[in-house]
Amino acid sequence: MDHCADSLPRLRLAEMAAAGADVRPQLRLLMLAEGLAAQPTRRALDLNAETAALCAAVNESVRRRAGWLYFVPAPAPLPVALPRSLWQTTVLCVLRSALPAGRAVVTLHAGRGAAVAVFRVQGVLPGSVPGDTLPLLRRAAALTGGLCVTAVAGCGAGEAGLSPHLAAALRLPLAPRPPLREPPAAGALLQDRYSPLHVLLDGFTV
Repeated sequence: MDHCADSLPRLRLAEMAAAGADVRPQLRLLMLAEGLAAQPTRRALDLNAETAALCAAVNESVRRRAGWLYFVPAPAPLPVALPRSLWQTTVLCVLRSALPAGRAVVTLHAGRGAAVAVFRVQGVLPGSVPGDTLPLLRRAAALTGGLCVTAVAGCGAGEAGLSPHLAAALRLPLAPRPPLREPPAAGALLQDRYSPLHVLLDGFTV
């Protein structure tokens, strides 16, 4: 948990983990809280590279047949002044909505002066959409001065007959490109059992 040792709560969880405790439930709550409370950042990240690495790690780690997750990148880098922790947490919560049996498509492209991220999840089961998913999407938009549009249908009581799905679109203003944060390696996310991948998709990864 070396990457987590930057706050008192994370230091305490690291100590508990070193003593053999399973801290993933507490770490999950902390990651979600940090995402919702994320503050503006001056150093932009490349939304394309970040999302590609994350989706590659998810596809490699989640126990599902190939084809359940499809990522469509933009043809060029998309610099956005967004904290990595917020973006990773947001994307993983959306993808969690597709488990255990749904399908997800993540599409990125450039609009006029903005990065556009579109999420489509089909086959959403009742109760499978994490409660913080929509607030995290809205936080990502608010933090960058962007826009967020979401639609959830057929996922709750009284919605029988509707095709269960989650759809969301984010329009995030592009930031001045240099310097961009180096994207994480998919392998690093896979190897660290306390990475957001393994914590937020706990129970579905290997």
